[in-house]
Amino acid sequence: MAARTPKALAAWKALNDRQQGTLAAVYSIEAEREASRKRQAAQGDWDATPAAIWRRIDFAHDPSDRKLFGWTELQMRLSFHGWDNQGNGATMAALADRGLITRDQRATTFGRMHTVALTREGRAAARAGTTLRAVPAPKAVLSARSWEVLAQLWAADQRGEALRWGYSKTIEFVLIDKHVPPLAAHAGADYVITDRGRDFYREHYAAHVTAHPDIRAPHPDGAAADPWPARADDILTQHRRYYQALCEAWKQADTDRRTAQEEAETAPGDPDPLLPADVAAQAAARHQLWRDTARQRAEIADAHARHLSTRAERVARAYAVAALAAHRAAVTRANPLDQLTEPEHTDEWDEQRLTPPLETGIHAIDSEADKLFAAAIGRPRRRRGPAPTPRRPRLITATSTPTPPPGSELAALARFLHEHTRDGVLLRRLHPGS
Repeated sequence: MAARTPKALAAWKALNDRQQGTLAAVYSIEAEREASRKRQAAQGDWDATPAAIWRRIDFAHDPSDRKLFGWTELQMRLSFHGWDNQGNGATMAALADRGLITRDQRATTFGRMHTVALTREGRAAARAGTTLRAVPAPKAVLSARSWEVLAQLWAADQRGEALRWGYSKTIEFVLIDKHVPPLAAHAGADYVITDRGRDFYREHYAAHVTAHPDIRAPHPDGAAADPWPARADDILTQHRRYYQALCEAWKQADTDRRTAQEEAETAPGDPDPLLPADVAAQAAARHQLWRDTARQRAEIADAHARHLSTRAERVARAYAVAALAAHRAAVTRANPLDQLTEPEHTDEWDEQRLTPPLETGIHAIDSEADKLFAAAIGRPRRRRGPAPTPRRPRLITATSTPTPPPGSELAALARFLHEHTRDGVLLRRLHPGS
């Protein structure tokens, strides 16, 4: 699939990892503000503040003492992703030099607040780099939230039940007040879908699953008509849970090994000089037996941990193979059940080959999938720019950083693809109307 905005995507790709992360954080805050304003306007709460003002986002206070002046929302988001440090100012300057943001400041009680705002080019670049859509979103009668609620009303109706909510603004102000006849109605303290609501759901199903692919809405003709069978998600979930269970078992065995090893290396304490020699010898014998049994436990736990590590690595590979197959099925619009198999709970192993993920035409998915695949096959790609440095609690030190579980790179690839294919979301993104 061809990129929808090649110029904007090229501008995004020209940035290093830190610059992309910073631009994405600014874009996400602006998008959330815009969505909030639209929700308020839909409820009759209009705000006439010019876009040039509400789009401007606080970046950093000068003076910069955060204990006194607190954190800005942008600083907190950058910190969460590991990009909040002394290089923030230089990153903003680089984005401004590329014409992706503008910088300004406003007076505060104790100094100045530096602000940033996206330019048209910056907004387009961030959208091209982070969007999960292959094509522009089509117009739909209902918003994402309204469609989600109508789908829940439909599902409850299929079960022969009412939707047991005490009060819903979406149902009251949208599905009832804005539609004649209404799409929903009261049923005592609950809500039910109306005949008009059922007809609307059937008539507009294809348009709304295309406009809102993230929302799981039951197919009006039943589960058998859904192009993405629920069984596919069940199989992938089985792979994930099997891997997680083995990782937990490995972690316990490794913890037992380290604990026993420490006990085996513990030197006996000095005996009380007042004790008779035979009593001191008895204490020493008990301690030596304790160390000997600890050494035996350490050896057993070590053998178990090595066995579990190998097994978890294999199961992680099987999970990755299954997730790649599901991803391939979504891209090619094939039946995922033709390629998926349940995990095998056995020590026998026939190593399965990892095939590169197919391109979806959605940069945010393809770039991350390619990076995770490279790491999974042992060829990680070089980072562009400085590595992120997530803030950690003071009590956590470098020596206490846990060892990654076996197969973690394979599992990371599998989880990423699994998350995007779950419930047929990727299928609906790539093939409108599915």
